Amino acid sequence: MKYSVCIFDFDLTLADSKPAILECFKFALKTHGVKVPDDHTIAKTIGLTIEDAFELFLGHRDEELIDKLAVTYRAKADEIMTPMTSFYDDALGVLQLLKNSGIKIGVVSTKRSYRIRQSFERENNLSVVDRITGIEDVSACKPDPEGLNRTIEYFNRDKSEVLYIGDSYIDALTAKNASVDFCAVLTGTTGKSEFEKYPCVAVCTSLTDMLKTIF
Repeated sequence: MKYSVCIFDFDLTLADSKPAILECFKFALKTHGVKVPDDHTIAKTIGLTIEDAFELFLGHRDEELIDKLAVTYRAKADEIMTPMTSFYDDALGVLQLLKNSGIKIGVVSTKRSYRIRQSFERENNLSVVDRITGIEDVSACKPDPEGLNRTIEYFNRDKSEVLYIGDSYIDALTAKNASVDFCAVLTGTTGKSEFEKYPCVAVCTSLTDMLKTIF
């Protein structure tokens, strides 16, 4: 096998957290009297930090308001994010197959790492992942490669052995900036034509489809 390490994004790559994310954004915006965009506009920001997403919704950078929105978002997320997040039907099986094949598994996300752990713990499957790097573990968020590079350093493998898997153009940029191979999955809001603008070893319809890139 070419790859000894597979690193995944989380939201809309391994798990469908879209309903919870939409609800958290809507709740925060309504609470602070900000116009709520349509679901598609909100969903397109998944993968950005919530602060950057709020800036897009506002159309300008109002640090004080964005801070208030972020606090409200996170409080709502504490209530609903894990219960309303579900792994894609094939996700845990794919991860276990890779793990059984001796491949190391990592997750690099702009989500907080404890929320990702909660989702795996809810399925009694935290052991399938060897390393989780969340937004609180880095000083610069994706598409900055810091999180990906730190995770690769943890595994102590050459970058030629690493594959990053994600659903967003942000993930594609992150892999490019880290100089590692990238496999796109069409489970998020980024379409195939958009991924064609970035280096991809494959563009796959699902995680199961992605396995053909590994074996």
